[in-house]
Amino acid sequence: METIDLLNIKKSYSYEDYKQIVFKLADEGKNSGEQTEERIAATNINAQRIKRIDKQCELSEKLISKTTKLVSKYEWILITESWCGDGAQCIPVIAKIALLNTNIELKLIFRDENLAVMDLFLTNGSRSVPKLICIEKESGEVIGTWGPRPKAIQKMVIDYKKNFPEASHDEFVKNLHLWYARDKTQALQNDFLEFMQDWK
Repeated sequence: METIDLLNIKKSYSYEDYKQIVFKLADEGKNSGEQTEERIAATNINAQRIKRIDKQCELSEKLISKTTKLVSKYEWILITESWCGDGAQCIPVIAKIALLNTNIELKLIFRDENLAVMDLFLTNGSRSVPKLICIEKESGEVIGTWGPRPKAIQKMVIDYKKNFPEASHDEFVKNLHLWYARDKTQALQNDFLEFMQDWK
């Protein structure tokens, strides 16, 4: 199996620390990585999304049961950026899952500060985030990855781009977050139910 040199990671953050970074960036009218007006606006919206999902997300009993039964120790490296809309929708849920079991250590890293790590886990040749890397601590092996969005929502994205090739980026983003809102984190939870079995 593939391994990852954790020494290549410049700096990692707990979920609570990551949240505070995003909130501070939003308050200061900034974003992580290269500064652009679009990314600054996205960071501001994402700060509100994170707060809302933190408050509203409820994990299923089935997912709670499966996660609490994990006995091996894992490190979850989650690559993201403050402006990433999929990250804002998914990271609070992943953090709640990780909190269920002390054998899971979640570390968040910024993509643009860790391109050497990011480039090991491209999605169709793209540096798409968020990207979760599951590492078994004892062996150091990468035993699974997830991202950049739930499979069910990714299918909607592919279908949308196929059926509406002329749609603007703004229209796509609007629809993407409508899908997330209607889904209420279920697609992501279903992904992790499936992956927990593979990652054991």
